[in-house]
Amino acid sequence: MLTRYGSLLFALPAITLIVAFGFELMSAGQCTDAGLHYDYTSGACSEEAVPQLSYYQRNTVFINVMLLLSMAGALAMTWGMLLKGMQPSDK
Repeated sequence: MLTRYGSLLFALPAITLIVAFGFELMSAGQCTDAGLHYDYTSGACSEEAVPQLSYYQRNTVFINVMLLLSMAGALAMTWGMLLKGMQPSDK
């Protein structure tokens, strides 16, 4: 059971990060298709060029929390596999 919950906790933060980044990337793509520049800090299109910041610079806490949750899931999976391997088989 711990392995299942650990695998969910391992995978869901990564999926959440990919989806959040994808939504922002779609917004930036729409601005560039319209011939404008995307302002990553305000999340809006602008006519003047703005400095680009990395996704990590803008969302440091969110990314770090997601990575910590994923690491906790990996540890839970590992612990669950160790516990399952230590139990005697009923065969």
